[in-house]
Amino acid sequence: MKILSVIRAAMFSVVAGFALTSVAHADTFVLNSSNGGDGYVNAIAGGFDLFGADNSPGTTDTTYLATAGAAETLTFNWAFTTNDCCGSGWDPGGYVVNGVFTQLSTDSFGTAGDISSSGALTLTLAAGDSYGFYIHSPDSCCGRSDIAVTGGAVPEPATWALMFAGVAFVGGALRSRRRTAMATAA
Repeated sequence: MKILSVIRAAMFSVVAGFALTSVAHADTFVLNSSNGGDGYVNAIAGGFDLFGADNSPGTTDTTYLATAGAAETLTFNWAFTTNDCCGSGWDPGGYVVNGVFTQLSTDSFGTAGDISSSGALTLTLAAGDSYGFYIHSPDSCCGRSDIAVTGGAVPEPATWALMFAGVAFVGGALRSRRRTAMATAA
């Protein structure tokens, strides 16, 4: 009966370890659209869709940023679309880490209509890192771009270590119980 208590305690610690790391991935995003831009964000299944400005206030950056609450590795799928009359180069989009903007979208100038690109992105962040996504609108007119982002977290190495330690502990407890039962039977 005592071995069942030990197994339950070990399994609880493994589950608790996963629960604690999932808290790290509950970072809160904040929307900002500079220079009076009308950029916005919509919730979509498994993520969000960030739209750049299209109200002609001049150059704007629409960002949707969070701060990593703990060390984490996040994997996102992204899909960029523009409806700017003059091409995607007028409203590029991408990701931001600690204030550094990195473009993901493909530039196209003078191409009317829908210009799309997509891919996957993995970010390895330290606690306190600022990260998120952006749409840069140099002219903020003639059609709006957006970047749809979905994705989840990849368990941290510490989580895997905790899980394997719990499994090893349960295995050791079962072997110890078997040895004790064999010694008692003999």
